[in-house]
Amino acid sequence: MHSLTTAPPEALAEQATAEMPTLPEEGQGLLPSASLASKHLLPRTLRTRDLLIFCLIAVLLVTNIPLVAGAGGASIIYWIIGFLTFLLPSALVAGQLFRLFPGEACIYQWFHLAFGNFWDSFLGFFCNWWPGAIGLTVEAGAVVSSLQLLNASWFQLPWQQGLVELVVLFVAQLLCWLPHRLFQQMLYVIFPCYLGMMLLLGGSGLVWLATGHPIQGNLSTQSWHIGSENYPVFATVIVALLGVAIPLNMGVEMKHRHAGNRALLYGTCIIMIGYLVATFGILVVVPPQDLGNPAFMTEIFERVFGSGPGHLLGVFNALVLIGYFLCATAVYNQLFSRFLLVASLDRRLPSWFSRLSPQGVPYHALWFQTGINTLFIACLFFLAPAFAPTNQQFSLAIFLVVMNGASVVWNAAMIGLFVAGMILFLRYRRELHACALVAPWVLHLAAIAGIGASLVAIWSAFFAGSPVPTTLNSQEWGFWVLLIVLTSMALGALYSYMMPESEDLASLLSTQRSSS
Repeated sequence: MHSLTTAPPEALAEQATAEMPTLPEEGQGLLPSASLASKHLLPRTLRTRDLLIFCLIAVLLVTNIPLVAGAGGASIIYWIIGFLTFLLPSALVAGQLFRLFPGEACIYQWFHLAFGNFWDSFLGFFCNWWPGAIGLTVEAGAVVSSLQLLNASWFQLPWQQGLVELVVLFVAQLLCWLPHRLFQQMLYVIFPCYLGMMLLLGGSGLVWLATGHPIQGNLSTQSWHIGSENYPVFATVIVALLGVAIPLNMGVEMKHRHAGNRALLYGTCIIMIGYLVATFGILVVVPPQDLGNPAFMTEIFERVFGSGPGHLLGVFNALVLIGYFLCATAVYNQLFSRFLLVASLDRRLPSWFSRLSPQGVPYHALWFQTGINTLFIACLFFLAPAFAPTNQQFSLAIFLVVMNGASVVWNAAMIGLFVAGMILFLRYRRELHACALVAPWVLHLAAIAGIGASLVAIWSAFFAGSPVPTTLNSQEWGFWVLLIVLTSMALGALYSYMMPESEDLASLLSTQRSSS
């Protein structure tokens, strides 16, 4: 195993310049983690297709679609607005920043270059890391839901669901320990099957219409109206599109520097096509009252292809989803562990987090995130039912409050990313001109659109109403979400306030080098 150590301060600029041709010449300078590429401790194994799969796993989630499709025809409009105001701006701004300043956990580095000390730890590290780290529970829960597609009577009790989710977390942890190429080959098999099932939803809609069946969803003229009755759907769309830039966190592990931007380009196109095609199939085949059915994909296949073939497709789809969400749990763990890795390298976390296995895996960081989710699952499925045994929605309410609070924190980080982009595009306009993906004014317009979309999503998280009204009314819902957000922000701010500034860190490293 290895432990990452920082290079001498005077060598940082020279080491980083060899890896990043457009380094800052002014401002706060570089953090010690900028020299990570020169150490060659992380394996350079990631190709464009690997990053593309990571990008799609982070954003393209089939379980998001029924939540949006409930708006009828307006769901198509909301998807398109979300693509134009958030997905494309996120990809453009992040892609341009990565072209200027690549690196491991580069999002954290961009915040340092734009805002300097405190904000790089608060917004760049904590507010980007925390929502994704706790998100492992979402993927683990999706495995339980997929298992129930095979038999609806399985895992009905909370402790049973919690036990399965814990098993998923630890199996995913083991997957992270596999050699990089072996794990990627697993994804090469499972992800095309997952994407194929999503596209089959759209194909099912075409077959349904071609065989003379009427449209089952609400596509009336009134359903295309956008108004206060369906505006929360837009917030759902924005939350569904969060995370497209997270695979860039593995910048040092890319075989070629251009792989990140190519993955963003291809991934953005596939995400837009995938969501629109699958939404079309659901709107055409599934009646509005059945959108809440967890087995909606099986229902579509049985309606379109008959009970026999449809049932077989449903079983195959369930098996694909089980494998996919299990791998997705491992991918999420890997992607967000890079924040812990570089923060440890910058002496803003204990060096324990920067320990690497012989395969170049930050295994302590992975175990830490698994441990956080283990505690969260224990609270949801073992402690919460003990406190409210008669309220079956109590655990769900806690889960939704925490996840919505985390999404608000992540959207705040995205606002910071868009602002950081505008600052850095102006500060390094000469370097930008030499490697611009699009005209600078397009980048600034995209950033402004992204800020607006993020603000709408944050507002909706508080005021769109409670998704569990029998447990929490709208006022109580807003209070508890706000409490989660403020608690998270306070912890992040306290952590950031206590961390050493880059100038102090450079002095510390220089002193250590002199004494040695």
